[in-house]
Amino acid sequence: MSQRLKKMRSVLAKQGLDALLVRTFEGDSNNVYYLSGFSGSAAVLVITKKKAFIVTDGRYYMRAQKEAPEFKLVKVKRGSRLTEHINEALTMAGLGKTSKVGFESDHLSVHFAKTWCKEIKAKLVPTVHLVERFRQCKDSCEIELLTLACKVTSRVFREVAPLIKAGMTEAEVAFAIDMRLRKHGASGNSFSTIVASGPNSAMPHYATGQRKLKAGEPVILDFGGVFPGGYCSDLTRTIFVPGKKPQAELVKIYKIVLSANKAARKALKPGITWKQYDKVARDYIEQHGYAKQFTHGLGHSLGLAAHDPYDYEHDPFQEGAVVTDEPGIYCEGLGGVRIEDDLVVTADGAERLTSAPYLRV
Repeated sequence: MSQRLKKMRSVLAKQGLDALLVRTFEGDSNNVYYLSGFSGSAAVLVITKKKAFIVTDGRYYMRAQKEAPEFKLVKVKRGSRLTEHINEALTMAGLGKTSKVGFESDHLSVHFAKTWCKEIKAKLVPTVHLVERFRQCKDSCEIELLTLACKVTSRVFREVAPLIKAGMTEAEVAFAIDMRLRKHGASGNSFSTIVASGPNSAMPHYATGQRKLKAGEPVILDFGGVFPGGYCSDLTRTIFVPGKKPQAELVKIYKIVLSANKAARKALKPGITWKQYDKVARDYIEQHGYAKQFTHGLGHSLGLAAHDPYDYEHDPFQEGAVVTDEPGIYCEGLGGVRIEDDLVVTADGAERLTSAPYLRV
């Protein structure tokens, strides 16, 4: 965490800030975890140019000291206001009313922002994506954790795919996937598992239901887990239910999507933009007559969240970025195909972290 704090302090200097407040509360804790290692559900980090504090309540005193040893603990006492203890940390850092203190405007409601501006004894300055900018490119430790997550997720696919047969419901397949994710070390799902069969596979983000699978039809399996260290995986494979030969057009679509996936992976390298990356797969699919049936972006960043932050508009790929590669073709009334891999950008290209097999069609 020391290197991450060092980077944040360099940003404080560039932004003309004396401190930064980073908040987690009942859900979005990724920035706090990234900077401190604290994984609880309620805390505020107060990071100054020389000191670092973690402000949390009695549920987390021991846990904060264990998980965030580089941060001095400031205890929120029962019945007191959080802002009292943020002020306590600022005072301990030698900061006061004229100090410029940044806060994450994307992570604070209008109500909280007004309260903080009123009660915190400093000049509050809204910031955007200061922490997220660092999360875009993963260090070697993060890549190791993501590699493990993708390896296990690929194993789950290899175990579940042979079990799928006509008569099973989508929900039964999803349960088999989720159970094995937990069995092999996931603490939870990185998103709700998608099992989309037959005509439902024409909906890119279908909500898994009770439909029974039929022989020969496509089934899109899109799933991932949260693994040790908090890092996510995201894998999609399309299979055909055994027992009947799939329709010729669906086999054709599968081959086009797989080739588009591989073409995008081959093109990915440091310096290219998201737009260029997306265009490789999109152009390939368009050349084969299915431009209107590829209805979403090629991929997204992956890390502590299934959709990790990335500035798609401004930042070209850099070494260490981890992204998905998921082209798809969706034909209403027929079905759809999506094939997704997780890739890490290397010094001269990209490597596939997911190893789940493709169909031989």
